[in-house]
Amino acid sequence: MPTEPDLAISLRLDAYAPRAARSYVALVDRPSPDLRDAVMLITNELVTRALRQDQFTSGEDIELRVWMPADIVRVELRGRRDLLPPPSVPSEPHPGLLIEKLADRWSIDTQERHACAWFEIDRHEPHVVPAP
Repeated sequence: MPTEPDLAISLRLDAYAPRAARSYVALVDRPSPDLRDAVMLITNELVTRALRQDQFTSGEDIELRVWMPADIVRVELRGRRDLLPPPSVPSEPHPGLLIEKLADRWSIDTQERHACAWFEIDRHEPHVVPAP
């Protein structure tokens, strides 16, 4: 995967952040339309989750980074650790989350003060049915 992201932007974590994140991700022109929708939905879910955690420090900045090479899509959301807490039981599935259904891999990696929520979607060749 390239070291430089196709998109790197800082977002103010406010009521408009989920919409802004969706819009920025949609501007990256490489994925097919169906993959773009999945990337936008999962990105929205991660930003909304961070916004819900940000009850007392309105206006915190988060960093959105996106890579879209030919074989994979990777999206990262970086911020303070308390904005992106890991799931309470990481080994159990989270059936209510879109990320569980649409991403091939995802995690929330935490360090002392910061965290990175990320997901990856593998690109597959479109299935073409031959004409009879």
